[in-house]
Amino acid sequence: MSEENKTTFIVETMPNKIKRFAWLIMLIGLIGAGLLIWGNIGAGARDALSHAKDIRVALKLMSLEYYSNDCSIFDPESENGLVPGALEKLSSTIPIDGELCVTGWDRENNIPLSFTYREGKYLVEYKDIGQGDGTYGMNGDWIVYCDFKVLEYTTGD
Repeated sequence: MSEENKTTFIVETMPNKIKRFAWLIMLIGLIGAGLLIWGNIGAGARDALSHAKDIRVALKLMSLEYYSNDCSIFDPESENGLVPGALEKLSSTIPIDGELCVTGWDRENNIPLSFTYREGKYLVEYKDIGQGDGTYGMNGDWIVYCDFKVLEYTTGD
C-alpha cells in the first residue's frame, strides 16, 4: 500500500469538545447581550420620541390660550424659550420628565418650529422648516440621540 491511499481518522478529545462548546456558548451570549442592549436603547428612544411629540401637541394647544390673551408662549430671551410660568403650566397638562428648550417659533401661525427635549440619556430634536402656510402638521424632522458615559474623571476632595 502506498502512502496516498491511507485514511486518517481524527479522534476528538473531550477537552477539545469542551473548548468548542464554551466558545459557542460565549458567542451566543455576546450576540444575545448585543441584541438586548440594542432593543433597550431602541425602546427608550421610542419613549422619549413619544413624549416629545406629546409636548409638541401641548405647546400648540397652549399657544392658542396665550394667543387669545394677545401674547405668545415663546420668549427667545429666556433659558428654555418659554415665557415665565409656561413650563409649569405645560407640566401640569402633560408629564414632562426631562428638560425642554424651545429654539424656534412661528409667530404668525403661533406654533413651534424647533425644540429640544432631553429625557435621561436621550435627546430629541425637532425641526420643522414649514412652507409658511401654517399647515405644519407632524411633518417636521425628528432626531433622537442616545448618549452614554465614555469616561469620567473627578478630582479628589
